[in-house]
Amino acid sequence: MHIRISRVTRNGTTYQYAQLVESYRRPADGMPTLRVLATLGSPDDIEVDNMKAALAAAREGKRVAVLKQTRVSGARPAKPTANLRYLDLAVLLHFFHDLGLDQMLAELMPQGEELIPPASIVAALVLQRCVDPGSKLYASRWLPRTALPELLHLAPSTFNNTRLHRVLDDLDGATRALMAKLPTRYTKRDGAFASLFLDVTDTWFVGDGPALATRGKTKEGRDERKVGIVLLCNEHGLPLRWEVLSGSEADNVAMPRMLRSVAKMSWASRTPLVCDRAMGRTAQIREMLATELHFVTAVTVTEFEAYAETLPHPSFAELDVPDKPLSVAEIEQLVEQAARRAEASGLEKIDDDLFVRDLGVVVRADVGDEPPCSTNESEKSESEKSESESEKSESVTMHAMRLALAIEDDVAQGRSTSNASAGRALGLHKGVVGKYLRLRRLSEQQQHDVLAGKTAHCSLDALLSVAAVDNAGEQQKAFDALVASPPPRKRSRLARARPTPVSKTTTAQKPIRVRVALYFNPERFVEQRRAARCKLHRVATFVTELRAKLLASPGRYGARKVSALIDRKLREESLLDAFTVKVSADASQGVEVTLDRAEWARRRRYDGFTVLVAHPDMTMTAAELCRLYRAKDAVEKDFQTIKSVVQLRPVWHHTDAKVRAHVTLCMLALLLERTLRRALEPLGTTAEAAIESLAECRLNRYAAQAGHGAYCITQLDAEQRTILKALGMLHLADDDDLSEKIRPR
Repeated sequence: MHIRISRVTRNGTTYQYAQLVESYRRPADGMPTLRVLATLGSPDDIEVDNMKAALAAAREGKRVAVLKQTRVSGARPAKPTANLRYLDLAVLLHFFHDLGLDQMLAELMPQGEELIPPASIVAALVLQRCVDPGSKLYASRWLPRTALPELLHLAPSTFNNTRLHRVLDDLDGATRALMAKLPTRYTKRDGAFASLFLDVTDTWFVGDGPALATRGKTKEGRDERKVGIVLLCNEHGLPLRWEVLSGSEADNVAMPRMLRSVAKMSWASRTPLVCDRAMGRTAQIREMLATELHFVTAVTVTEFEAYAETLPHPSFAELDVPDKPLSVAEIEQLVEQAARRAEASGLEKIDDDLFVRDLGVVVRADVGDEPPCSTNESEKSESEKSESESEKSESVTMHAMRLALAIEDDVAQGRSTSNASAGRALGLHKGVVGKYLRLRRLSEQQQHDVLAGKTAHCSLDALLSVAAVDNAGEQQKAFDALVASPPPRKRSRLARARPTPVSKTTTAQKPIRVRVALYFNPERFVEQRRAARCKLHRVATFVTELRAKLLASPGRYGARKVSALIDRKLREESLLDAFTVKVSADASQGVEVTLDRAEWARRRRYDGFTVLVAHPDMTMTAAELCRLYRAKDAVEKDFQTIKSVVQLRPVWHHTDAKVRAHVTLCMLALLLERTLRRALEPLGTTAEAAIESLAECRLNRYAAQAGHGAYCITQLDAEQRTILKALGMLHLADDDDLSEKIRPR
């Protein structure tokens, strides 16, 4: 059967009418001819097209035909019964299928006796996180307003809160197997990974959260009940491994565990892997070396000189930032001056913001040993190599002082929320942490002398006794006497039982052999100097205001109270040891807060510098190592995406399994967002902008007099058509293609 249009002209007017006809053979002679089954009146062109589409669908056994909107002369067009979100979801669902996520989830989350495939529920939840993130309760109200019931063949009534939570439990159970499949899927599409990136973030909760949640400061400084999340991704930001951590677990404990879990994977064993600075201490470097992964990380400032003895910081000692607001031109001039000094110091210019020096392979026998060996091992004699690689034990006082500095640096940099958690990351008991931190009561010069080995012959208890002396003069006399005291005939029992702040994988005292490179960034140098000046300005302003209060209200504040206020401010700015404070008995008569210039210069000597350590077998140049490390914003951008676009936080769940499943949904949404972003790179459009544009193309649903309803896509605009063409998905806006894929709800 088909539609035949006949036209007749009478008195200069053309009349058009339609007939439903079919072909048959005349019984008399067997000749083919047509017979009219029905006369359909005088339809317009749109009605004719719709009748033809309906017949074509009937011939192919389709349950629905996508029709064009018709308008009878003198009548209003038919109103749709629903206006459904369509095109952005259709694009993301296409990627979901193309990545094979539907197939993997179907294998890992079998349907069983369920009428609705769990993989379809997961797909809907992942797409929701991409375009309109919200709670799971909101998801059940959101789905009916989209075309996902038609595209995923889901009845909206089946997408209820009970089923969602049941599917989340199933997803949590399947996550580990899913992560095992993803690397293979990526490499089949894009080839071997060029690099890997590892980092940790956190998320917080509405309410108390699950058992894993503990109260503490988040990465943004919020005081919340939180959990941590460690993420390993490739150079394109595609997630490979993720893990939900207890909120109290330190970054440098979680990351080594992740590294050990992938160390034997073929896709990771020889791929450069960039770690955050939290892995930049000797204990963690030992652990990474034990995995044999080709890692790259930046060491903490407290260990710069242990790995880079030739750091050219004296060249920048006299280059300071004026204590006043600076114009853009003045800032640029300071950056140029820093760049010139960098070149003059022998650093190789790679870019305007990157000056590099290759230190080759450095060998350290143990934590706190004497300065590292020469970088060119090939030029050293066998005896020199043997001597440089021999293990030398560190004195207990030096060891304790280094750990005290590392703990305080951890807390100051926000890597740990408390001294206790920083100590746990180093393998120290809470009581030992408190004991070591008492050494910070020594003056800065005394602490330098301890690190220089002047108290190597002394016991830790003797040094702690000196630190307990309150009077500065008496303390110095006691310290001088301790340094001058003769060494004991036998090593103290405490020295022999020195605690080792590393895990089982790092207790073996083998020499540390790493590739080392350093780089200098003039822009970062100026930024750090400006930030330091701002700190000094805030302290000066605080002291000025405090003096004014004391003069305005004599006797209101005692000397003890004033000292406590100043101490609190200096601690807040991490400048407690950079100032000397003197408060007279009558506080209103004298408050002196004096900057220790030597200590300030010591603090500023590493501004702009970064020291990188890597696996010794890595053959990349120093410039390539530096660029690779600076590319770690791949994982940082991933965290920004799941925090903003995908809205990882806050979390409403109250069980560990649900939280882990929620994080998995966010990671799969991140995968779709990153895949869309890469596909749009030639167009220069962001994934977020594309989704916003495509969301305007809707699927209109019309009621039918009998049977299923009819559907109509809104007309594409120029921007939407350009995006679909760039993605190779113009078929998603094709009526015939849509009629084959959707199932009316």
